[in-house]
Amino acid sequence: MNHCANCPFNQTGQNQCLFELHHNELRPFSFKRNEIIFSEKQSLKGIYCIKEGACYISKNCSNGKNQIIELLSRGTLLGIRSILCEEPTNLEARVIVPMYGCFLPKEEFLKLFRLNKDFSFFVTKELANYLKQTDDKIVSMGQKSMHQRVAEMITNLPQHFAPLPNGYIDVKMRREDLANFVGIATESLIRVFSAFNDKGWICTKGKQLKIIAPEKLKRFSEGHLLK
Repeated sequence: MNHCANCPFNQTGQNQCLFELHHNELRPFSFKRNEIIFSEKQSLKGIYCIKEGACYISKNCSNGKNQIIELLSRGTLLGIRSILCEEPTNLEARVIVPMYGCFLPKEEFLKLFRLNKDFSFFVTKELANYLKQTDDKIVSMGQKSMHQRVAEMITNLPQHFAPLPNGYIDVKMRREDLANFVGIATESLIRVFSAFNDKGWICTKGKQLKIIAPEKLKRFSEGHLLK
């Protein structure tokens, strides 16, 4: 299961990822659709480097509902915060597209983080990027309209789901989960999809979705008024 030549962390140009350049304790992992990678309050034993596939992270709320926070896919490190803070994770990660990658045990990760400046700088940048994404999500939820949030989500779907030969994206999520992700009711999401379909921006067929006007969706999600 070694795909380091195409690994998102291959920064050496020599068929080695950043992990393998400094350490040989990597272990392959794989998860099937709907499998839980880790649950809330679980003490993680290492870091997951996603090479292919997708998952979502979610949080159990006081009302008993599960709020989807983010979609994650190729090029993501799972578990950094929990390992560095030395505390159980406060989120759940569930697979939505079969996933594989490399697992670096906690002790080896921390050793590498302490002893290798290049690696620690790389991990710090990853954390900074995650924080920026969280800031953007907070602003989006607080300032953008329901239609803008859905448009933003649609423009990001190709990052997580592979295109089909017919030009559609096979979105491996229920409408209910997509609505949960942007903080609206399922019925509202369906109405927004219908409105975008009428404008000619998207086309839906079951769980499949085709983005016909990506630039218009992007501009609309940023606050531009479009006819």
